[in-house]
Amino acid sequence: MNRTRPLLARMLLCMLAAVTVSTALAQNDTTPAGTWEGFIELPGTMLGVSVTLSLDTTGWSGSIDIPAQGAYGMPLEGVSVWGADVTFAIAGVPGAPKFTGTLSEDTIQGAFSQSGQQFPFSLERSTAEGTSPAAQTLFTDAAGRYTVQIPGGWAVADEGGVVTVTSPEGGMQVHFVVVPAGDPSPAVSEAWSLVEGAPDNDPIQALEPPSAAGIDHTVLYNYDTGTPTVLHQALAQTVGENLYLMLITADMLEAQRRGAQLQVVASSFTITAVEQVDLTGVTPRRVGEVTAELEEFIEYAMTGYGIPGAAVAIVQDGEVVYSRAFGVADAVSGEPLTTSTQMMIGSTGKTLTSMLIAQLVDEGVITWDTPVVQVLPQFAVGDETLTQTITFRNLLCACTGVPRRDFELLFNANELTAEGIIESLATFEFFTGFGEAFQYSNQLVATSGYAAAAALGAEYGTLQDEYARVLGERLLTPIGMVDTTLDFEEVITAGRHAVPHQQSLESGVYEPIDLGNEQMLSPVAPAGAHWSTVSDMARYLQTVMARGVTQDGQRVVSEENLLVTWEPQVPVSATESYGLGWMVGEYKGLPWIYHGGNTIGFTSEFTFLPSADVGIVVLTNAQASNAFNGAVEVRLFELLFDQPAEAAAQTEYGLNLAQAALDDVRARLLASTPAEEGEPFLGTYFNAALGTITLEWEGEQLIIDAGEFRAQVRPFLSHAGEFETYITYGGAMTGLPVELRVGDGGEAFVVISVGAEEYVFGRVE
Repeated sequence: MNRTRPLLARMLLCMLAAVTVSTALAQNDTTPAGTWEGFIELPGTMLGVSVTLSLDTTGWSGSIDIPAQGAYGMPLEGVSVWGADVTFAIAGVPGAPKFTGTLSEDTIQGAFSQSGQQFPFSLERSTAEGTSPAAQTLFTDAAGRYTVQIPGGWAVADEGGVVTVTSPEGGMQVHFVVVPAGDPSPAVSEAWSLVEGAPDNDPIQALEPPSAAGIDHTVLYNYDTGTPTVLHQALAQTVGENLYLMLITADMLEAQRRGAQLQVVASSFTITAVEQVDLTGVTPRRVGEVTAELEEFIEYAMTGYGIPGAAVAIVQDGEVVYSRAFGVADAVSGEPLTTSTQMMIGSTGKTLTSMLIAQLVDEGVITWDTPVVQVLPQFAVGDETLTQTITFRNLLCACTGVPRRDFELLFNANELTAEGIIESLATFEFFTGFGEAFQYSNQLVATSGYAAAAALGAEYGTLQDEYARVLGERLLTPIGMVDTTLDFEEVITAGRHAVPHQQSLESGVYEPIDLGNEQMLSPVAPAGAHWSTVSDMARYLQTVMARGVTQDGQRVVSEENLLVTWEPQVPVSATESYGLGWMVGEYKGLPWIYHGGNTIGFTSEFTFLPSADVGIVVLTNAQASNAFNGAVEVRLFELLFDQPAEAAAQTEYGLNLAQAALDDVRARLLASTPAEEGEPFLGTYFNAALGTITLEWEGEQLIIDAGEFRAQVRPFLSHAGEFETYITYGGAMTGLPVELRVGDGGEAFVVISVGAEEYVFGRVE
């Protein structure tokens, strides 16, 4: 990704975190793009309709006209094209009206359903000129002062000096206003008065992050909406004589579905007066020339963030030119971290699974578009048609519409197996249509790895062990990754592993946590339960940068299929996309390939600039140290290309912001739950997705026990000092929102929320 603008965009949309579209037309040369006219055969009448379908880089979108009902330009949602199968629904209409049809060269025929009834429909391709409008992907304001990318299916309106971009369902809006430069606070207030859905209070924060090159001044405003289901934010940027304002209103449930598309809009906002840096063709300096400055920055950032230990390796022109460990493996014992200390790499391991599958494609065992059910008959999702058509490519692309479901892992880790992960997919909801929006799923990627093992002959019931075996034989051993494994017992026996650490809310210091917490990830091993060392990851980086050739000259994957994994599949922001187990973006005009990873107490980043032939690995034994890992990478590239020191300014700002956030949480978190509040809810509760939990007293603390973890349940106040919710405190699961709810009949429920989604636990009598 471009780490200049997206750094700010990520801050702007931080609350949303609480990532070429795959169209499956490879086996069908006929495309549904264009306008189709025909009828729905209702009892006693033929209802005429006109449907327009279009495809752009964000996926399929469309609209429908029903002249007899005076309805024109109604947006479609859930547009999906798989081979000859075409489905789409009319957005915002009661009864869930949906078309499910089969595409031939000039017709789409099938069934129209609404409110439980079905009727035949038939559409023919329109031959009228001008009926297939080009998809709008870039908006330029009337005065040419800025541009914004518009995702497929989103609407844009320019009225009264306010440009508004609206999501397909209407629950998210981004407004753009340009006024003369001046004090941004009254200007933002005035701009809010011009739009619908504005916050009804003043901002609770006015932050001034470092401005990107060419921006004179930046202010970010956050608002307390009084509900976790609504987000309001505003950004003010001064450039010369103009003040550029961006106002965001988002329903958080819709943001869970289309957050990546919102990120595309926000991060694509480009002020035309600001010159963009392009390093294309620039030769980087040698790493040895900048090592001293890089190490100075690493030590400064480690101290600031309190990182216990970090290991860094750099590859340039095919050689490991730098490898060093900093800090300690264990903050209590003080044991030094080394380049051979084993740490978990989290989701960076997805790239290994992707490479393994690419190898199977090389050998003809599968193709990228082989339906998974052909090699793994037990595979199923909630839609039988999709069960038969979902491919290996779809499992890796983060573009199917299946959202992140990590709570199911954390609450059920003790019982889950590889096969349990596969079987759980049948219960998952598709948040968006295929290719519409980035949706990150550990379970889907894990299934791809297990399906790869099945394709090589693994029996159902042995998939986790067999995935580990084939990964070792086919990739880890040939590359020379001798310390990379999925075997926890092997790691513990070797005794060279770092201890995972988590930041204490009370002290702000990273403290050791139980290594057993990390075993929660074992059921999704192919998605990120790998242990490795920075030395092993450097060898892997060499192999990746050499397009599949190891240091001893052995080719483990073809260049052709490795490059397929780097092809963009779905946008994550304006300048980055997700490929097949890889993130694909740019650094100031240079292609940038990378992936990061987080576990309970470890963080990794693995990234390289292929055209500059330089890459870096950063591993830490600290939970969620992404800001540190990313800053080290950016600082390296700044030094190599003689760029301004933006990483240092962003780090200083990030440290201040993190400290302020800690102070805020401490001020709002109470010491314990009063007995009169907790007593009525003591007992055992059950949720079909997350299993059984127990609420009990331990001394003066109310405790939630999920089996996999135990934590205190403490009251958490709003910024106004009033009760807002309860949150978990202590151990690996600190910070989960918990509601103690009384039903209409007086029955007790425990509700755990992630974003706008609720998991309701009913009491077990």
